[in-house]
Amino acid sequence: MLMGTYVSISLPEKENVHISASFTLIQSIEDSLSSYDPKATLAILNKRHEVSYDRYLAEAITLSKQYYNETNGYFDITIGSISKKLYHFGEEKTYSPTKTQLKNAKLNIDGIHMGKESIKIDKGIVVDLGGMGKGYAADKVAVYLKEQNITKGIIALSGDIQCLNRCEIYLQSPFSEETFARVSTLHPYTSVSTSGTYRRHAGKKSEHHLINPKTATQGKAFVSVSLFTIADNSKMDAYATAVSVMPRKEALAFLKKHEKIGYVLVEADGNIIYGNLEELVKIKWQKTPQDVVSPQHI
Repeated sequence: MLMGTYVSISLPEKENVHISASFTLIQSIEDSLSSYDPKATLAILNKRHEVSYDRYLAEAITLSKQYYNETNGYFDITIGSISKKLYHFGEEKTYSPTKTQLKNAKLNIDGIHMGKESIKIDKGIVVDLGGMGKGYAADKVAVYLKEQNITKGIIALSGDIQCLNRCEIYLQSPFSEETFARVSTLHPYTSVSTSGTYRRHAGKKSEHHLINPKTATQGKAFVSVSLFTIADNSKMDAYATAVSVMPRKEALAFLKKHEKIGYVLVEADGNIIYGNLEELVKIKWQKTPQDVVSPQHI
């Protein structure tokens, strides 16, 4: 268990020593990016508004600002002012904030200031890197293993997966424990990121953790978003988070514009929308007893 999820690393038996080293690397990243562990750099930043320069935290924030611009503000790590400060996601007890509290929550990506010796945030800003942190860790482990000349294996942090060589994975239904698609990658270093509204919520299921930073309300267009590309889990993690909270029309326009990103989207009625997969993966749809699966290519 690392970064708030189950982590699995599979390598050839002769490379087992590098599995332990990979877990140690992820722990180091968690020590920088966690908002739960009071000793972690980010948790201290959120509490004190300033910390000494931290390499992993600085890089994660820099990437997050880039993703903010690329997604037209739908990926915003200052969502922590809502997800952490109001809902308390990830803690033992969650809360249901009022409309007034949500309206008054302070979000401002420009309220994060990076210097050569320190990182600062404005008063009222709370940073939440949960929307890209696992993808970031998967990328770092992939780079480390590549430096060790390891070219076979799978890195999986919950829904964030990177296959070092060609591999096969399954997409789980958001409505049951069944799988609805078998995915075979066509290239080494394929990155996969899945984001769903069904795994974490507060008092009510409608109060899930994927929140639109523009409206302070939960995303409603999709219950599951899976994205595929080559060697960039950080971006896929952030983009999956952003697409999950975008209005349907805006999300589809965004994905069609990014031809090098394959996508599989599941709507609340079980309808599946997919596209841009041909150059990245082969996909075989599976019909389960619980779900109505009607794949639609867009």
